[in-house]
Amino acid sequence: MRRLPLIFVAIVAVVALGVLSSIVTQGFEDMARAEDERHRLEAEKARLESEIETLEDTLEALDKNPEAVESMARKELRYVRPGEVVVIIDTPTPVSTPVSLTEPTPTPILCLPD
Repeated sequence: MRRLPLIFVAIVAVVALGVLSSIVTQGFEDMARAEDERHRLEAEKARLESEIETLEDTLEALDKNPEAVESMARKELRYVRPGEVVVIIDTPTPVSTPVSLTEPTPTPILCLPD
């Protein structure tokens, strides 16, 4: 009869240690996820700061240099000066090949008349 309370105390202690272990493990997992998120956000911050610096340099160049304004208008808006000739070179679309060279070409469901 004396062993029954000791067994009960041992079971309660094992359960308590299991619960405590899961809580601590969950805390470490949360901390690792938070650390990964912090690294990702720091990288995103560095990328955005670089982009801001580039945009500020572009804005400064556009404020001070009329050639930069013309260059930006030609590049972004595709502007041309009066009298300039625009040559558009059309590249042909490559012919699509069948998925497998050993299998026959699939028959289309609908064929348009020639």
